Amino acid sequence: MQTSAISRFYRSFSARFPVCLALLFIITGGLVQTSHSQQMVVDDAGVTGYRTFQLESWLGTEESWILPAFSPIRNLEVGAGIVFSDNETFFVSEAKYMFRDPEKHVPGFALVTGAFLAPFEEFYAFVPVTLPLVNDRVMLHGNLGYQFERHEEPHGVHEHLEDDHLLTWGARADINLYGPFWILGELFGANDFTPDFQTGVRTEVIPESLEMDVTYGNNFSRDHSGMGFTFGFAWNTSPLW
Repeated sequence: MQTSAISRFYRSFSARFPVCLALLFIITGGLVQTSHSQQMVVDDAGVTGYRTFQLESWLGTEESWILPAFSPIRNLEVGAGIVFSDNETFFVSEAKYMFRDPEKHVPGFALVTGAFLAPFEEFYAFVPVTLPLVNDRVMLHGNLGYQFERHEEPHGVHEHLEDDHLLTWGARADINLYGPFWILGELFGANDFTPDFQTGVRTEVIPESLEMDVTYGNNFSRDHSGMGFTFGFAWNTSPLW
């Protein structure tokens, strides 16, 4: 990985981590339960607990997120947050409804819809499926969905808006090594573009309370860079009432 990318990661981390950590303790108020860190691109079928608040944040070489979420209705999770990149800052909103909770050897599935607003640039929807195996020590996840993007393209001396319609897909495996330690790996892409990958480790820093991930991602071609190094954490509150 290039030195400039590593230096961007540490600048981003040092500038934003104290803010994220302060928000975490202010919002959660010390009430916690099992959390699910989600800096991985391939989503799982689970949602945060009913009437609980979840704070997820991840800091990376390419982009960083702060994404709070809440479950006002059983099996429904709604969230809105901020995405930081080198060139811009924009907002994201997302809703996720779980139709079936994953059980032993029985897959669960959900529906996710969301949009990036800066102003409106992208809409997406996909179905995440999760299959637990080996007494929940292996978790397999698959995503299939649709993405709409609107962006500016040069056209002579002027620029015009162009729309893209993409079929998105992804597959991920979470494997429990020992105790609180997991290894993560995923492959994802859109249409016939060269896919990206991401791999890393996850651990429970505070058992059943706070999870942290460290991952590295890239593209299989040299056309563009991938996600690079990313550090993420997630914290859930207990039911608020």
